[in-house]
Amino acid sequence: MNEQQLRPVYLAGIGISAYALWYFASAGSNLVAVAFGLVTAFLVVRLRLLVANS
Repeated sequence: MNEQQLRPVYLAGIGISAYALWYFASAGSNLVAVAFGLVTAFLVVRLRLLVANS
């Protein structure tokens, strides 16, 4: 996949992970919320690296 195709994939992943983070945090499942927070942070970093290299 090239960079133009990866951006929407990362953005969708960030959106889904952020929603799951909110859902589990509001439900009181802190351990799962932390896991989705880490996934969201990882995807944001990967997206920033992708944009910086283009």
